[in-house]
Amino acid sequence: MSRGAAPFALASLALALAPACITPSVVASSGRSVQAEPAALDWQPAGPEALDGFFESVSIEGEAAAALVRIYYHFTRTGTYTGAALVIGGNEPEFQTLSGQWKFGPEGLDLGDGVPVRLLAAPEHLRIESEGGVVTLRKRALE
Repeated sequence: MSRGAAPFALASLALALAPACITPSVVASSGRSVQAEPAALDWQPAGPEALDGFFESVSIEGEAAAALVRIYYHFTRTGTYTGAALVIGGNEPEFQTLSGQWKFGPEGLDLGDGVPVRLLAAPEHLRIESEGGVVTLRKRALE
């Protein structure tokens, strides 16, 4: 894990950041929206088969939106992943990265912190939901 990966790991896994880490002067999430929520997607509970490929955030909602501008994940069928997030909260925005093993169980997706999150899928999209927020990801081709 790179320097600073622990806050991203927390943010990406639990989709929540400690309020003390966020200055009140950050740009409102509406002012840096990635893209409008995909309309009329038929979200269904997802299993491990949905975790294959490269995904980028389409929307970030809840507490996580206060510090996360954009999120990227690459999942493999063998149970590994790598991720990066553009984080606001310090003097300058910075990318934070992490890699690890994912597990899928009856409680949901666990990205290595032991706190499963709910995983939903729609065509070419994933949605990760937790108490701290919701991240909608769109599948992208690696070019």
